[in-house]
Amino acid sequence: MRVRPIALLMIATLLAVSGGGLVHSADPSHLLDGKTFVGKNGEIGWTLSSDEEETIVFENGLFTSVSCVPYNFESSEYSTTVDGDRIHFEAVTTSPTHGQIAWKGVVEGNTAEATFVWTKERWYWDTRREYWFKGSLRQ
Repeated sequence: MRVRPIALLMIATLLAVSGGGLVHSADPSHLLDGKTFVGKNGEIGWTLSSDEEETIVFENGLFTSVSCVPYNFESSEYSTTVDGDRIHFEAVTTSPTHGQIAWKGVVEGNTAEATFVWTKERWYWDTRREYWFKGSLRQ
């Protein structure tokens, strides 16, 4: 059987347009856009510390920690990966005065859980603290 050049051109075009044969229905960096989770956070290992109110927002490809905004932490791009019904996300927010926070979490159904590490480097000592977040989708 001889494949005609026009058929090869059509196959090549379809593969190029579809990304090698896989058609993606959504930009993976925007999978959580439009979702807001409200809950609590606290420092890992500190049983005496009170849990703090926290809201995390995913909008237009950006991640925002509402409780960090007063400390000049800016919204940042987030990335996602899908594992069955779970969406894993990562983001790094930065503040010109308070360092950076690296977030890693998972959304499953209407709940989100994350850990995040706040670091601030100084000439006299560095700060590194680990925190947790657990929240529910705001309806």
